[in-house]
Amino acid sequence: MIKKGLKKNVLFAVSALSLSFVLISSWGISAHASEAVEKTVVSEEGIEPHSPMIEWRYKVVDGVLYRRLYNYRDQHWVGEWEVCPW
Repeated sequence: MIKKGLKKNVLFAVSALSLSFVLISSWGISAHASEAVEKTVVSEEGIEPHSPMIEWRYKVVDGVLYRRLYNYRDQHWVGEWEVCPW
């Protein structure tokens, strides 16, 4: 009798865990898929993205790490230098 209850509990736990992984992985795929889509234009110079390509740039001053956003498509800074949160 105890083995039957234990078997049910283990089966329930495994199925709940499997379902949560499926839900989490499908959520992650849809989020990445929407971020990966970029509008592009084909010109004589080549392919140029319409969406901005903004990434963090880093520097160290007196042992303190700073970061600032940089727009690579338009080649200009976004915002000011700030201390990196740890």
